[in-house]
Amino acid sequence: MPGSDQKINYQVRPAKSVERKMLCDLIREVQLLRADGEMRYIGLGAKYFTDFLLLHNEFGITDMISIEAEKERQIRYEFNKPLKCIHMWYGTTNEVLPQIDGFDQKMNLIWLDYDNSFEDTMLLDVETICRNLNVGSMFFVSCNYSFKGEKASEKMESFKNSVGDFFDERIDKKNYTSKKMPIVIKKLIDNQINKTINMRNRLGQKHIEYLQLLFLTYKDGAPMMTIGGILVDKELKEKVKNSNLFDKYVFMSCDEHIFAIDIPKLTNKEIQLILQNLPISKEDFVEHEKMFCGIEYEEICKFEKIYRYYPYYSEGFFNT
Repeated sequence: MPGSDQKINYQVRPAKSVERKMLCDLIREVQLLRADGEMRYIGLGAKYFTDFLLLHNEFGITDMISIEAEKERQIRYEFNKPLKCIHMWYGTTNEVLPQIDGFDQKMNLIWLDYDNSFEDTMLLDVETICRNLNVGSMFFVSCNYSFKGEKASEKMESFKNSVGDFFDERIDKKNYTSKKMPIVIKKLIDNQINKTINMRNRLGQKHIEYLQLLFLTYKDGAPMMTIGGILVDKELKEKVKNSNLFDKYVFMSCDEHIFAIDIPKLTNKEIQLILQNLPISKEDFVEHEKMFCGIEYEEICKFEKIYRYYPYYSEGFFNT
């Protein structure tokens, strides 16, 4: 959505912050499997460039491309660009992605972090990515999964208008609910990925597969979802399988299981109390319930899933 950085401060969204840190853990694990430190990042920086700064600091990435649709705001974007190694490409993702080359030179990490509702242009981007990415490269797509309408039939019609020719008549109408919309979107993304990769394999290129690594939802206002994974050959697929990553990280998903980033509303004092007592079983909680001063067990469970990535904010004074 052009101009969304005027409405949303991307730096202080707690659920988004948790997602970013989870993604960093995932990227780090894949780098270890590949034994390859070189990486290029392609994303949507807006004027904050939060993801770019994080990935540069975490992984030392010095080859970065930020795609910006609002050409008329170029002066402001260039002013806010925090790193010399970020190369600005102006145009829509549909326009820019087909122009980028060099995908075979190093591992690529692409995160198309859209903030508008899912639509057909995103599927065109997925096709472009899957047509060009090399084995070992990863891509993720984030989007708003809400659609107008109270009834399933109304949501389905709204979704159909948004995705156009990509609409899949085989998806049952009962799936068009607020809760199940991420699954509907996943089906269309999977269709596009599989169609593109099957075409690559038929053309006689090295046999590749798509392995989903992430499928999560979060809400810092609008309901958002992120889905994506890695392109693998037989050797890398075996490495991922033997790494037990899906057991190590609760937020990872290779199927329709959705990990919901649900951050409980806790004070700093309540957080310290929970941290001092983790892990907390249901039996422990019932036995020492009074000690938790009204904190509910459901809140503790939500926090336990994300506490390693929990963002802490404080107000400070900068003399500029």
